[in-house]
Amino acid sequence: MKKILFTVMFLITNMFAFEHLTAENIEEKVKGKKVILDFYASWCPPCKIIAKNLNTYDKNKKSDITIYKIDIDDQRSLLEKFDVKSIPTIVFLDNGKIKHSQVGVQSVNDIKNNVKKYLK
Repeated sequence: MKKILFTVMFLITNMFAFEHLTAENIEEKVKGKKVILDFYASWCPPCKIIAKNLNTYDKNKKSDITIYKIDIDDQRSLLEKFDVKSIPTIVFLDNGKIKHSQVGVQSVNDIKNNVKKYLK
């Protein structure tokens, strides 16, 4: 039972490790930055895998990449803005401009490769 509780707590903690964006603050937060947006929902199991992989990536990434999360249940207007049709979706932005969008679970290496390809 303790192991299950620890696992659940770990997954919940990982989901909230990055700053959450809203329709009100997204423009100012992404301006002039290289950004990874993680569109997720708390009820989505694959989104939890992405959260874990982004945390792992974050530990070794260059400091010029910023990771933000967007809860699709709270920020419906941002789904249209970024053409998000399903989750998990990762969007790579450079100075507010979409460079790439990827649907589905990505490994840490997939994330690294996409950053090198689209944000360098």
